[in-house]
Amino acid sequence: MENTSTRLSYQSKIALSGLIFALTAIGLIYLFILPGVKNVEAIKNQTENQAREAEKSYQQGKNLKSLAENIKAVEPQTEKIQQIFTSKSDLPFFVKSLETTADKNNISEYKPVPGDEITLGQSYSKIPLLLYVSSDFPSLIGFISDLEHFDKYININNLQISVTGKQLKNLTVQISAAAYLKN
Repeated sequence: MENTSTRLSYQSKIALSGLIFALTAIGLIYLFILPGVKNVEAIKNQTENQAREAEKSYQQGKNLKSLAENIKAVEPQTEKIQQIFTSKSDLPFFVKSLETTADKNNISEYKPVPGDEITLGQSYSKIPLLLYVSSDFPSLIGFISDLEHFDKYININNLQISVTGKQLKNLTVQISAAAYLKN
């Protein structure tokens, strides 16, 4: 009987050792491996976030570089653009230039009616203009063409033509436009 009891005790010892080993392994998994897996996942998420931020910063840098190149390309044109605006001190010269253009095109009647100045931010404003013109058709076309190629910027909004005779020899035109001023 000792043999069976010793055998049982050996079998019990082996089973008990196996159970202790299994419990130790499970304990180690819970104590070391699972927190390590969580840390690895946290590090992975941080790495992905940093990669997204790096990509975003790269794109912003690329956009800034492109913007700087565009600014360099446009800078030579800024002086030219500034010259198309009339300054307030040059306003009488601007009106005189319109009259000269009318005379050049043999306009029989020319009457400018400036409106009130409208402020467009700190640097610019516009003055609405109504131009009443009477002339024949070729002179009128020449006048409008000269307005389109004027040194200073004029925005023609509306053009109304009235015929006062049976032929196109006496046209009356109302031009609604705006001139832009640099303050």
